[in-house]
Amino acid sequence: MKLLKRYLKDRRRALLCALTLFAVCAFLLFLYAFSIEDFCYLSAVLAAVFLLFFIFPDFVSYRKKAQALSLLKEHPLQSSLPLSFSPSLPEELLLHALEELSQAQRELSAGVQKDREDLMDYYALWVHQIKTPLTAMRLILQSKPEAESEALLQELFRVERYLEMLLGYLRLGSFHQDLRLERCELRMLVSEAVKKFAPVFLYQDIRLELAPFRKEVITDRKWMVFVLEQLISNALKYTKEGSLSIRLEEESTLVLEDTGIGILPEDLPRIFERGFTGFQGRKEKSSTGLGLYLAKQVLDRLRTPIKITSVPGKGTVVRLFLGREDLEHY
Repeated sequence: MKLLKRYLKDRRRALLCALTLFAVCAFLLFLYAFSIEDFCYLSAVLAAVFLLFFIFPDFVSYRKKAQALSLLKEHPLQSSLPLSFSPSLPEELLLHALEELSQAQRELSAGVQKDREDLMDYYALWVHQIKTPLTAMRLILQSKPEAESEALLQELFRVERYLEMLLGYLRLGSFHQDLRLERCELRMLVSEAVKKFAPVFLYQDIRLELAPFRKEVITDRKWMVFVLEQLISNALKYTKEGSLSIRLEEESTLVLEDTGIGILPEDLPRIFERGFTGFQGRKEKSSTGLGLYLAKQVLDRLRTPIKITSVPGKGTVVRLFLGREDLEHY
């Protein structure tokens, strides 16, 4: 009965047209002075033909469509449902189904988002907890000044770097909630990032050339230090000897230039892709392909363009355009 009511409501225009046509035929029969018996007989025949050849087939088709839409509402994620019917759909049922599907999609998205947040919270907690034994290992190794201890300290530092990279990757999902723009002294940000790598510079015998400069920039202190750490880590990873120089160009362009193995020209267009290591990275067998990807993701959110040029065998130059007037370089 409910389906019949919906059918009559959806097909009310067609039924009204049919009733109008029937009324016109009755009027014509009346004009030609047909008897009441003939009029009733012809009316019954016309109604039977209309019901048999139009209403009944259309109602059967409508019922199949309604059943298909009911299945779709019950199983919104199954795309193999029998929906290969004609394009003419029952309007009310369709709108109702779409509304329920939209609600199911919102609930599904909310569930996925909650699961993702729970997973991110777990990973973040795991990273913080794993730092405790790593710190203990560092203290133990530092208490034994031996050549082997120094090598182990370097490997421990690399593990810590990977953990910080993972934590940064997890935090990208809530970047704007964690964003705090302020005026920062650029040299202090650089010094903070460089200080963390001081043991690596000494261990690899890489010379640091930090030019004197003063420049205030509007950025997020924590995220900019994170970017600088990724860039310095990448430079040290591929620099076996020589130096890493950091200077300021054109008032607002921070330049990091190393004397490392460089990047092949064919690899340069893809260095910011997630997981891309390039020829040199595969040769070193120590690259994750995440450092530059994370740096680029953060810089894009900070509206800070980056440009990298390189000559294989001679080194790589990274430029960060920190001034708003330098946006044309992007």
